[in-house]
Amino acid sequence: MKKLFTIIISSLLFCFLFAETPSSEDAALTFFKKLNETQTRLTYMNKKSSLAKVGTETVNGLVSGTCFYDVKIKGAGAIVTLRYTNYCDEAGWIFDGEIITNSNMAQNGTFTGTVKMQTPESSSTPNLEVCYDNVKLVKGEPSSGYYLVTLPDSNPAKVDYSTYQKSKK
Repeated sequence: MKKLFTIIISSLLFCFLFAETPSSEDAALTFFKKLNETQTRLTYMNKKSSLAKVGTETVNGLVSGTCFYDVKIKGAGAIVTLRYTNYCDEAGWIFDGEIITNSNMAQNGTFTGTVKMQTPESSSTPNLEVCYDNVKLVKGEPSSGYYLVTLPDSNPAKVDYSTYQKSKK
């Protein structure tokens, strides 16, 4: 009986010690899915043609905060600013930060900026920070490079740009 008890306790301890924490890629995938959901109410961003997307609007979060969208024509391209300020549509999922896209008329260019995501305590996804500075834009989509994803108490990890594409499926 003592051996059985020892085996059970050892097994539970082993499971606890080696429980999987979400990887940077898994956390980034959740980040992109949640961030994509926040953009569905943006009027200009969701228009079909590139020129129709030019404009400025601010959308209030369903719970708190704002999402500011601004597209300005500059030379033969555009600068797109997407700024989150304490933005929350779903209790506990809060976004803060800014993504700036510089692109030409063919929608090729670069991203800069960082967005932080705070998650509810009940979520298995930790709070995180995603830096866009190393991702390239090709034909309007992230198409090369990597995001730097920082989880609590961790060094930034490189997450391939294709994780964003996976979030759209």
